[in-house]
Amino acid sequence: MKKSISRYNAAAFARIAVLCAAAAVLSILEGILPDLPVPGAKLGLANLAVMTALCTDGLKGGFCTAVFKGFFALVTRGPAAAIMSFSGSVLSTLAMWLAIKYDRGKLGFIGIGITGAVFHNIGQIITAYIIIGDTVRYYVPYLIIAAVFTGAVTGIVNSIILPYYLKINN
Repeated sequence: MKKSISRYNAAAFARIAVLCAAAAVLSILEGILPDLPVPGAKLGLANLAVMTALCTDGLKGGFCTAVFKGFFALVTRGPAAAIMSFSGSVLSTLAMWLAIKYDRGKLGFIGIGITGAVFHNIGQIITAYIIIGDTVRYYVPYLIIAAVFTGAVTGIVNSIILPYYLKINN
């Protein structure tokens, strides 16, 4: 006997699909914007979709969205970008999920955004270290400082859009 898809699963699938599409659009938008003063650093706009998925559909939704971001990077920017995207997104998603789960209202969206950005950069730094060696260590302080600012921006934007997103999806 075939198991039918429950109404919740269909709704969750639709939410995650919309967030994956949003991540793709935000990734394209971010590619158009100029780089930050730190070479290669970006605002992390597509991370808004992952944060929203974590808040609405938990770790499974967040990882689905993060993995989609990596595949989108593979298709649009190639294997090197995909490897960097996957490494940063997986670590970032797990860190944000833990922050959301155990936060108890202390960090708020800004703290969660900063956590995600810092761990995204850490994941990418580890990957870059494996690929190019320890010369990447000189770049670490700049990336962490940039992550604090970009994560704060992402957290602020998420605190604004999430209530509207929840209203639409209820």
